[in-house]
Amino acid sequence: MIVRTEEEIQETIGKVNERLQEKPINKFVNAPVKEGYKEALHILNNKIEIIDDIPQHCKTIQGRSIAWLAVDYLQGECDQKTLVNVPLK
Repeated sequence: MIVRTEEEIQETIGKVNERLQEKPINKFVNAPVKEGYKEALHILNNKIEIIDDIPQHCKTIQGRSIAWLAVDYLQGECDQKTLVNVPLK
């Protein structure tokens, strides 16, 4: 299992914040991605490694999937690129 350092987590938080600043993320069609990245920030900032509360915070399948990727990232099961490069429409 890969253990994420605080530096890695902070770098990833920065990259997620950059994604949330991209203009296309505010399009209605990208709302699920925005929802997921907002929850991903919550997960990363609080180092939450369980998925139990994700459905309460994310109503869309894509949003829940992105949030789940954040948990997977913290647990070392996916890399930063996979988490931060969800395509926008």
